[in-house]
Amino acid sequence: MILFLPIIKTLLFCIIFQSVFFKLLKISKKLWPHTTIVLYIFFSYFNYNLGIDITEYVALNLMVLISYILFLTIIFNESPSVFLFQNIKKKDLKKRFKKKNFIKHRHNLLKKKKLITSKNVLTKKGTFLYKNIIILSNLFLKETNS
Repeated sequence: MILFLPIIKTLLFCIIFQSVFFKLLKISKKLWPHTTIVLYIFFSYFNYNLGIDITEYVALNLMVLISYILFLTIIFNESPSVFLFQNIKKKDLKKRFKKKNFIKHRHNLLKKKKLITSKNVLTKKGTFLYKNIIILSNLFLKETNS
């Protein structure tokens, strides 16, 4: 329990300060990964208690930070699921969903990041990323038939 209290405090401080940065100070939302990492490291440093094993503290903080960043990725990158949940009670949901053009935006982003060519062929960078995604998906998300 001693290990979890500073980590919970760190996460709460990070959430509160990020809310202040993005809402009140109008900081660009493109900087969210940087502010997340800097704030989290800052608060985890000041919430460290000498009675806690440093390796356990760092390992647990890294796991929480990675989970928090993955969660924020869904929020800031306009996930179709988040859009669906926000508009689920609206009558014209299907029309709004089509109007949002999620696939078109993702396609343009793939071209901008040079993961595909203008002829929609994977580049070396795209192939490398695709293979890594498949490996990580099989490693972490593959269900076993038992």
